[in-house]
Amino acid sequence: MPLAERRLDIKGLQRFRQLLPALQKYQGLVGLILLMAVAFFKAPHTDAAGALFHSTFYSTGNLRNVLSQLAVPGCLAIGATFVILVGGIDLSAGSSLGLLNCVCATWLVHGTSTPITIAYVLFIGTVIGGILGALIGFTRLQPFVVTLAGMVSLRGIAFVYTNNANISGMKDQIAFFESPWLGIPIDGWVLLAATIAGTIILSKTVFGRRVYAVGGNIEAARYAGVPVNKVRIGAFAINGFCIALAAILFTARNSNGQPSAGMGYELDAITAAVVGGTALVGGYGNVIGTFVGALFIVCLNVLLILDGVSYYVGQGWKGVIILLAVYLQNFGRRLER
Repeated sequence: MPLAERRLDIKGLQRFRQLLPALQKYQGLVGLILLMAVAFFKAPHTDAAGALFHSTFYSTGNLRNVLSQLAVPGCLAIGATFVILVGGIDLSAGSSLGLLNCVCATWLVHGTSTPITIAYVLFIGTVIGGILGALIGFTRLQPFVVTLAGMVSLRGIAFVYTNNANISGMKDQIAFFESPWLGIPIDGWVLLAATIAGTIILSKTVFGRRVYAVGGNIEAARYAGVPVNKVRIGAFAINGFCIALAAILFTARNSNGQPSAGMGYELDAITAAVVGGTALVGGYGNVIGTFVGALFIVCLNVLLILDGVSYYVGQGWKGVIILLAVYLQNFGRRLER
């Protein structure tokens, strides 16, 4: 190869390496833009008023539906981001949501005041998350094993708690979460507040810096005096709080309690975090990217439904998306070396 061409190849590789960190950081946004372009061509067309580009996907009603559907998986994904950042993973998120959904519905059906019910569910969710984090820290077991056990146990507790039956008879105590304010459902505003709070915690607090330190190199964090177990417990407790918040919004949306609720939701949460740029090995990622990743997953689900694609085919596509996102992250790390 001539020397001039070799220099061009080296310069091209250097430019690609400089561009790659930005591409990894905003991979969720890039994916969302591509998905929006696909929706323009693939979604059924309509002549209804308020439909942008005469597309069903871009209709006012569908966009409002997307925002409403985003609240639950978005909250779950924010919690998953904290867990993944410390080098963990939570397979029990769906089961925990199912149990907390049943607790919330039961208390409301029995006439407990709405503020007390919400506070209690948030407290229980935070405690469950903290216990999982403590088990991982003090037993030195892998997060996969502990949360897998939690997934099975919490689901079983939910069925025992409800005597294997759905909980109905709720009134409209928390239906206000589905009401619009400034054109956006209140549960969408709740998600926005959770996103802002998560961003501040990770970027502006000592705890946030410690989360990145533990996920980046746990041994170096120990030598630096970082209380690793406390940070891990804190991350899992925040995850539990976010799951409880998602359970409350789920209860408001469905007006009942279902012990089977949340099955498979942990997959969507992990997918949203990874698509948003959070590294599964820990130490890299942010909540805003996760929000974009969650929006990508919800838009993908809605587009598949509008296009008449089977739910199971959609699950297969999510697996492919996880593989692609993780591969791009690993590819970027290899190039950086």
